[in-house]
Amino acid sequence: MHARHESREPLPGSTPRPYRGPDRRGVARFVVPAALPSAILVLVAAGWLLLDPRGRVSVSPATLKEIGAVASTLSFMAGIACLLRWRLDGIARGWWCGWALLVIGTGQLVLQPSSGTDTIGIELATVVLGMILITRAIFGPEVDATIRVTSTLSIVAIGVSLAMVPIFYVGQSPARARIALGIVGAGWIVIAALAAIGQRRGRHDIEAGWIIPLAVAFGLAELVPLGIGHASPGALADRWFELSATGLACVGALGGLVRAAVHHRTRALREQVERERENANHQRVEESFADRLHEMRSTVVAIEGGVATWAPTVPVAERAADSDAENETAESTLRAALIAEIRRLRTLVNESPVAVGVEAFDVETALMPTIELHRATGQIITFRTEGSTRALGRPGEIAQVLEGLLANAMKYAPGSAVAVIARHELDEIAIRVEDTGSGIDPEHWDHVFERGFRVDPSAAPGDGLGLAVARKLVRSQDGDLWVEECLTGGTAFVMSIPAAPALRIVPGEAEAITVKPPETFPMREAR
Repeated sequence: MHARHESREPLPGSTPRPYRGPDRRGVARFVVPAALPSAILVLVAAGWLLLDPRGRVSVSPATLKEIGAVASTLSFMAGIACLLRWRLDGIARGWWCGWALLVIGTGQLVLQPSSGTDTIGIELATVVLGMILITRAIFGPEVDATIRVTSTLSIVAIGVSLAMVPIFYVGQSPARARIALGIVGAGWIVIAALAAIGQRRGRHDIEAGWIIPLAVAFGLAELVPLGIGHASPGALADRWFELSATGLACVGALGGLVRAAVHHRTRALREQVERERENANHQRVEESFADRLHEMRSTVVAIEGGVATWAPTVPVAERAADSDAENETAESTLRAALIAEIRRLRTLVNESPVAVGVEAFDVETALMPTIELHRATGQIITFRTEGSTRALGRPGEIAQVLEGLLANAMKYAPGSAVAVIARHELDEIAIRVEDTGSGIDPEHWDHVFERGFRVDPSAAPGDGLGLAVARKLVRSQDGDLWVEECLTGGTAFVMSIPAAPALRIVPGEAEAITVKPPETFPMREAR
């Protein structure tokens, strides 16, 4: 008996066995070689028949009962181990062999106090039922973790029907009993031979090898007593081969169960080690990210301070009066826009970000810093409002969404003019961003908001996450973002967010809301 890893590749010309249910066997193998135990059993049977033809060996009935009790106990142990193995690994033979061994063990245990021709039929009935169940284990599916009660009961019913035949056939006739014993013994040998052929052709798992000598031992337990012809030595041979069969079953079943348990325990420990390693790596990444975030925050604060102290390098007195005022206004506007964007960036990289609540804000005030920065890069952007555009939401995130839409227009429609229109529609503020590019096919209007989706990956670099993040940000503020038809032939993204209560129909609520005045900075006329 030894444990090893075996390849389960079928031999050329063989038919692969069907698998049903999840295969949880892993690599757990406990192999009992079939050839050596079967050969030893055959040699013992031959020696018994040749050396003791007249039945000179005799034992007391008490000894026979003790041997039978031990065989019954081993049969129960092997049956329970087989059922546990099925529960652990889903191997179908564990289910069928388990019940077969329990049935045979129960028959041996119940019939221990009795003897004679009247009990042979009952004993044969239990052996026949066990033989049918083991046949199902050998020739059924190898893996079946979803065995149903109905299929089990149907096979048991067939087995019980066939097992009743020996009871009615034998009756009180010793001659019929001998014929029945011979038929059952021959059936066991045939099953062992067919199982050996199937294993030889690669149709059976090598770990099921213990079933072959088990069937040989049960067959010899019925055939050898017929060859001896004397009651006491025949009963001893019967009990000895039954003990050998149950002993082999116990070794094979318990060995496989222990090997499978060790395998699953080892795999569980390995998974625990991997999980701990992943947790440690995750913690290390989080710490590294926190360190980098701290450095980014410090850098952003430094940039904000530098931009806040930004002043013209040429004294105003040296400039012409008209050019003076225009340059000063432009620089003040750009400086204010940069400061607003840097403060929004500082909020995003804050080490301990505080949840920003929804507030009432002016859409123009929130969006102009982003528009001015894109204008400074040369992008042509027009902005206009229609009606009062005070909204409820998080102005930093709305500006972040607009930043992404303008960046997409610059990337996918370079050189095209972009129009940003904010208008009050019912209880919503709709912010429309239009370009004059090639546009998006209507069949992709919903797909562009899926993570990782890109209409033309070769058009420009990117990862397809911007619009998905943008829609998520807008919807978290009870708004929405979508694509619709554009009259200019380009792309039109529409961002809708709730209007501030002051714009709604209920005047009392509008009067009750106190809105923090937004930060002001010089505005340029929309181009």
